[in-house]
Amino acid sequence: MPRLLILLFAISASAHAQMRQFKTSVEPLSGENFAGSCFFELSLPAPEKRVSAVWLTYDRGYDISRYYADPEVVAFAKKHAIALVLAHQCPAKEPPTHERGEMDMDPSRGVARSIFAALDTFSQQTKHPEISSSKLIVLGFSGTGALFAHFVGYAPDRVLAAILTNSGQSDPYGMDRINLPPEAIAVPELIIVGGTDEVGGTHRNFDYFQKYRSRGAPWVFLLQNGIPHCCVINAKTFVLNWLNGIMKLRKPTPMKPLRRINDDGGWVGFIGPCETVKRDHWGEPLWNVCNATIQPLHRPAPSHQLASGWFPDRKLALDWLSFIQQKEHPANSFPNQPK
Repeated sequence: MPRLLILLFAISASAHAQMRQFKTSVEPLSGENFAGSCFFELSLPAPEKRVSAVWLTYDRGYDISRYYADPEVVAFAKKHAIALVLAHQCPAKEPPTHERGEMDMDPSRGVARSIFAALDTFSQQTKHPEISSSKLIVLGFSGTGALFAHFVGYAPDRVLAAILTNSGQSDPYGMDRINLPPEAIAVPELIIVGGTDEVGGTHRNFDYFQKYRSRGAPWVFLLQNGIPHCCVINAKTFVLNWLNGIMKLRKPTPMKPLRRINDDGGWVGFIGPCETVKRDHWGEPLWNVCNATIQPLHRPAPSHQLASGWFPDRKLALDWLSFIQQKEHPANSFPNQPK
């Protein structure tokens, strides 16, 4: 490894180590579907400031957990006075999917309460009482992407934005089983998928996106061409740019309701998908993006493309277009810890 990269890594690791960090665990209550304690970590990049929001990432392996300590994410959190929380995998006592070690992705069966209980504890540990009622940015991968899609419907008033990546879960909590109430449709979502992801698939995630975007949801669908069930870190720059815009529009404050986004203006994106020879594990076709366009909202939609996102301004739309038009992305950051 070049000496400069080693130095930069050491600096970023040192910076994260210097942040104020806290840990807590939440015990299951009677009737909740946990096999044991649920563990949480919190970092405060800007401890001297009042916390504006909490960015909650659910640990689903190496790739997604990189967001918690990434230097650019930490810098973004410091700028916006965001607390960073990493929730660790919390296996169910009786997994609905019958997979040993899997979580129960129904928020009402304990996961949501564990999150809010952890925030209450962190508010006391940190002496930042506003954390207890802070609005949440939720980031999940695979099964926890599906979890947070359900969570948006469970507690829409608490969710500032949701980032659902390579999302998918077996019945009964898959992306095709989500029915959101009207107030949840107003929550901005960024839905990221891989074009060759045989686990999460492309079809079901796009159907979920399309179902609610057609009702006015201020959502974005972002596909990584040729990427399997991995590599969410590739989209980090776009994720931060998108969140920056959402923060400006929703203006999170712990004790006040979030602002509803007025999407009567802005820009929209369209894609032309092309199927690959691969299929997901449900037998549905996988596809990449062969072409894409952007335009102001009120222009007639192109007849040969599918609506794929709403953007508050042209700059973010161009960022999306640049990313989604890339023919290849690095496939080098997988859920399993590297050797």
